[in-house]
Amino acid sequence: MNTRLTKEDQAIIKKARRNKVSGPIYSEDGLRLLKVLGNPEYLEVKDGVKAICDEACQGLDNLHDVVLPASVVDLGEGAFASCHKFFKITMPGVEFIGKECFGLCYNLKEIVLPETLRQIRAGAFAGCKALEEINIPSHLKIIDKSAFRNSGLKSLNIEISDDCKCCIYDKAFASCKHLESVYLNKNVKIMERMAFAGCTSLKTIEFEQPSLTCCAGEINATMLIGCTSLEKI
Repeated sequence: MNTRLTKEDQAIIKKARRNKVSGPIYSEDGLRLLKVLGNPEYLEVKDGVKAICDEACQGLDNLHDVVLPASVVDLGEGAFASCHKFFKITMPGVEFIGKECFGLCYNLKEIVLPETLRQIRAGAFAGCKALEEINIPSHLKIIDKSAFRNSGLKSLNIEISDDCKCCIYDKAFASCKHLESVYLNKNVKIMERMAFAGCTSLKTIEFEQPSLTCCAGEINATMLIGCTSLEKI
């Protein structure tokens, strides 16, 4: 579903602001969350909503807990970006996480990626310093550029189902300074260089089938450049 705001959407938001409305503002058909006005601590999106629009909650300084219904499948670009107190989100049906969706959410710690998830776009969790662990769904297809760059991950285990392939793009996990161990099964394919570059605490990285770890058919040293603690591949 389209997460970009239309002129009609912008008019709805403008009217709500003029009327000093606080809280979530929805599209006329009720299928998209357009914007959250005010500065709430807690947000529960109503059932039936399918998309959180671009920048809908961006920069909400007090927001720390969000609950999405299973009907929400798309999270737009920067939807929750720069919510510095944001700590926890429940999102049981999401399929697509947009570019920089949770970027710079320094305190984001509690999140479970649902098995419905198919794509994590560029910079989606970049700079999430408190994010120490993340589950990777078995049918995830794309981990885009810088998706988890400079996050707080300590370990990473990616096991993709045999009926699916997951592609990891440039610098997806680069500069994760606390990342110590990585396991990638045979259905994970690193498409571009520097996927784990600058992970200075990385000690072990294990590939179930190394021939699938690079578009060139071999492990490329640049994807581990700057991994100064590496002991075992």
